[in-house]
Amino acid sequence: MSWAAPPLHAQVPGIIQPFDSEEDLYHRANRYYQFGNDQKDLYEKRQALRASIPLFREYLRTRPPGELAQQASYQLGMALLMTGDLEDAERTFRYVINHYRTGQWVAMSAYRQAAQLYNRREWGKAASFFRVAAAQSPEAHLRHKSTYYEARCLVYAKQGNAAIAHLNRMVNDPTNPFRQSARLMIGEIHAEAGRHQKALEQFESLLGPETNAAQERSQALLLAGVSASKLGRLERAQALLNQTIDSPGLDLKAKTKAQLALMEMRFEEDNHAETIKVFRRGEFLGETGDQSRIYMIAGKSFAKLDRHNEAISQFFNAERLAPLTELGFEASYRRLASFYQINSRNIPSQVDAFLEIYAESHPSSPWIQKARLMKAEILFHQGTMELASLAYNDINVSAIPEELRADIYFKRGWCLGDTGDFGRAAQNLSSFINNYPEHANVPEALAKRGQAYLQLGDRTSALKDFSRLLEDQVDPALASFARQHSGRIHREERNFEKMIENYQELLQLEGNLESKSRANANYWIGWGYYKLEQWDQAIPHLEAARDLLPQRYRESAGVHIVLSAYSLLDSDKLKTAVERLMVDAPAQRFPARMMIWLGLERFSKGDYEAADRYLGFASTPNRPDLTEVIVWRHLGKSQIEIRHFDRALETLDILLEHELEEFWKADALLDRSHALIGSGKWEEARTAALDGLELDPQGTVRAGLYMALADIAMHRKDYQSAARSYLDTSDMFIGDKEIKPLALFRAAEALELDGQLEEAAGIRRKLHTEFPNWSAAKPE
Repeated sequence: MSWAAPPLHAQVPGIIQPFDSEEDLYHRANRYYQFGNDQKDLYEKRQALRASIPLFREYLRTRPPGELAQQASYQLGMALLMTGDLEDAERTFRYVINHYRTGQWVAMSAYRQAAQLYNRREWGKAASFFRVAAAQSPEAHLRHKSTYYEARCLVYAKQGNAAIAHLNRMVNDPTNPFRQSARLMIGEIHAEAGRHQKALEQFESLLGPETNAAQERSQALLLAGVSASKLGRLERAQALLNQTIDSPGLDLKAKTKAQLALMEMRFEEDNHAETIKVFRRGEFLGETGDQSRIYMIAGKSFAKLDRHNEAISQFFNAERLAPLTELGFEASYRRLASFYQINSRNIPSQVDAFLEIYAESHPSSPWIQKARLMKAEILFHQGTMELASLAYNDINVSAIPEELRADIYFKRGWCLGDTGDFGRAAQNLSSFINNYPEHANVPEALAKRGQAYLQLGDRTSALKDFSRLLEDQVDPALASFARQHSGRIHREERNFEKMIENYQELLQLEGNLESKSRANANYWIGWGYYKLEQWDQAIPHLEAARDLLPQRYRESAGVHIVLSAYSLLDSDKLKTAVERLMVDAPAQRFPARMMIWLGLERFSKGDYEAADRYLGFASTPNRPDLTEVIVWRHLGKSQIEIRHFDRALETLDILLEHELEEFWKADALLDRSHALIGSGKWEEARTAALDGLELDPQGTVRAGLYMALADIAMHRKDYQSAARSYLDTSDMFIGDKEIKPLALFRAAEALELDGQLEEAAGIRRKLHTEFPNWSAAKPE
């Protein structure tokens, strides 16, 4: 092998000044070189090294004799290397090696060339140059280092035996600083080849006090634990691996590998709880491959313990660290399986994403077909039978374990029935029944096939299947299924009397009828009575259905209970039904007309809290014109009664913006006066009352306005005005037994406070004469 001389490019005239001797030229080049070597600033370093390159080349052009020429050639190569001209640098190093053959500069050039090849993973070529460096270096450290890296190259080149020979020479040389690293590498070679006994011997020899290299000791501790576990020496392995994890300051990569080995050991023992304990000891920042395997084992352990929510996150982490790999594929599948175990509704979309990533690269994997099966199963249980049918058809059944195939055939037939393909449904279910006569799902298949026959108009075959189903002691739910079908047929034909009769017979079946079937029957009985406008009979059955199976009927039954109570115009029942439905189905919306009626009814019964609630639901503050005036009027009155005065003022402001008849405007101003009084805004309240009186209302509104003015005057201690207003009120209601005595009583109080005791006494006599049984203690 021969190499060309280092490139000696022509110099630009005038750049390099003439020197007295070639040696002066070298020293100038060397000064630039040394200056560049010493610089920490990268820019300054490169500038100086670049300046040295043409000087070294000019010097070498003179063909100087002696060792200085070797040194200059090596320095030229280093300057080229450190300024990024790798090709010329390597060419220069090879020239030194080829031209000079021996000596320290040959050794150093060979080492640099080997390092470049090592970094490019050209292990065979790198090993040959490390060998030259070791052979030619007068410095022991470089010889040892080169020999060590030659051995590493041989290991990477899969030449383990040759590497061991080199490494053994290093181990046997007590002066070699790499002897402990060499012993560690020998152990690694044996372990890689499966020779764990030999590997363990090497690793354990590094655990003694004579091992002074912390890194080698920590690696030996870890690898000894791994080899011990491979040899079945579990107690020894556990002790070594625990020591690796617990040792402070130990390399995190080593801790990660120790954790992985311990977890693998416990997982192989099916000791999943202990596997998780090891995982919980910490998450160390090791190599991503090891971390991904740790997450995988943790996920599998959680899954084995039915802790699928925790398993999901670990499988996600495993795939995140190893995307598009075999491990990533497995992690993605197992995460999908755990989602399936917790009945995630998003399985179909997750399966689609899984198949998009992995189906093409793993076409024959059973996991691909099992993923499709998961999608089909979820769609089946969600009731989206058309999509489920398509999903079942996508499954390559031959790639599925035999024990799962019958279920696929059964559910495929079921889906076809539910999607309206009754002919194919009957065929598939017949095949299932005939091929798997002992299967647990045969009774369900008979029921489903009978249903398909009914849809095809073949009542004879349907009855035969239902009769066969009821011949044996079957699950009550299946028995009820057979009996319910006639009820369902009547329902579809809108023969509600017959439908009710069939479901009532179902409820009379002997045995413990499943709650689901009992709830279903009660629901349809109630629904039938609702359709027949027998609302009082509908409500108890609908309530029974809701109580028996709330997760299914709390909303649908609740809606019909509400509608039945509304149809009965029973505000007590309607209030109860509405409040229950609001809890059971918070998203349910009620007709505004219903809420208005209920609110007004509750108002009339003095249930002002409820009136405020329901009229509030019916109101549209953002579009007041869309809400009837009667709603705003009674909403405001309700809010005053429950002392929500600020809200009442907002409502009354909206009401007063409408075009109102004078009487109703005066009524609204009276309510506004009351709300302002409640808010402590006495002057505004007086203004509102006076504005109301200007409209000249009659009856209770006029009396109320005078009473409001009287109350305001009392607050202002204008007792004379207050008495006058109270008396004006009493004069308006000569025969009234509520307002008049109250007005007389308060007028007397006002006169007494004003010092008009005689007048007050006269009014009290009048009060006792006209209303002898009236008491001031009565509610006002």
